[in-house]
Amino acid sequence: MLKIVDSIERFIIRALIIMMLAAILLGTIELGRVLILEIFAPPLFLLDVTRLFEGFGLVLVILIGVELLKVMKLFLTEDKIKPEIVVEVAVIALCNKVITLDLKHTDGIVLLGIASLLVGLSVSYFVLRFRTVDKNLLTKEQNVESSDDLSKAG
Repeated sequence: MLKIVDSIERFIIRALIIMMLAAILLGTIELGRVLILEIFAPPLFLLDVTRLFEGFGLVLVILIGVELLKVMKLFLTEDKIKPEIVVEVAVIALCNKVITLDLKHTDGIVLLGIASLLVGLSVSYFVLRFRTVDKNLLTKEQNVESSDDLSKAG
């Protein structure tokens, strides 16, 4: 029964990867199309600030897609998900919201909520990142200690 669930799970991940690749590719083409049309529209080589922010938003959406693709690929190859990558995707998504946010029509409480989310995600990323570094250092120290023990015994 678990083998069936595992094979269905892998099939779904593969299908999601294919769809994500298509979405990223089409989003990149759309970004290029919009950018070229804006550059060559009168007045030539001048971009409107609002369209520029929309372009930044689209770049960040594509970046989120690429990071999600990494998460799915990692899950498919190693059968695990690194939580720090998921937090990275969340930070990028929140930054996308901040960049495209219309401050004139946004309440202060919403801004405080976004700020608290960003602080929480940053702390989470910091903790997850240094947890991984500490594990690597601990493994290296254990390897050094075991090699020292072997050299003393020999």
